[in-house]
Amino acid sequence: MKIKLFIAMFLVSFLGKSQEITVFYKEKRRPAQVSTKQSFDNDELTKLYKEKFAEIKEAIKSGVSKDSIIKIREELIKEGNRIAERINEREKSKRPLTIPYYDYITILKINHQKSLYYPQDKVSNDTVSHSRTNKQGRELVDERINYNDSEIIYLDTSIKKKISSLKVHKFDFRGRKFLIDEALVIQKWELTKETKQIDKYLCYKAILLNSDKRVEAWYTNEIKAPFGPKGYYGLPGLILELKEDRQRVRFDKIYLFPSEPVIVNPPTEGEKITREELENLSAKIFNEY
Repeated sequence: MKIKLFIAMFLVSFLGKSQEITVFYKEKRRPAQVSTKQSFDNDELTKLYKEKFAEIKEAIKSGVSKDSIIKIREELIKEGNRIAERINEREKSKRPLTIPYYDYITILKINHQKSLYYPQDKVSNDTVSHSRTNKQGRELVDERINYNDSEIIYLDTSIKKKISSLKVHKFDFRGRKFLIDEALVIQKWELTKETKQIDKYLCYKAILLNSDKRVEAWYTNEIKAPFGPKGYYGLPGLILELKEDRQRVRFDKIYLFPSEPVIVNPPTEGEKITREELENLSAKIFNEY
């Protein structure tokens, strides 16, 4: 009996102080950005513009009156509006494309005072297509590109360092990666007495105070690892569930006894910029376009 009690106490102690951990999380996500590419009546519009512009050019060469040129331009605008209205009516009657939620799996690796958070699979941009035929018998294709954001976050609390490699498609469609090397900001948490069970672990609720987002974390004291998903850290135990505004990251599974060493290295891919430059990037890219 004493031996069993000793083993149980040893396992609890070991689990609580385990320093090499791999955690899997799951969240329901939709694309960060959806771009629609549609087969409009572009050939008809192009033909109209070419004809009218040629007519205007010829009229100018012939020395016709300004009123005649204005009249040609008015005809162009009216005909263009008719084609645009026809396109809008077609779009209203068309069954919309829907892109469903999908399971987005992420991994958190912890080795002592270092952690690495990253997507399980390489994030791709999926294309959803819908073909149809119009009244004239022409086949048209509506296409939506499913843009996904991705982020790799490395933390080293021993030297207060954070390195992130990320793609942000909501304002950059070039698929570029950015690399941010910055000081680790101390996260101030309000610890509450509210509890709930996640898997086999008793968890406590904490609220992040110094953030412009509404962040709630559920952490367990049973695993003494002060890390969590999406770069959150600093609680008395491992974060198993995180709610960031409306987005929720849930615990999936955990490996406390890895068969191989848990390697935690910082990301190196991406164009080096600062956090401030990233925040101002949307305006800069808009001006470039």
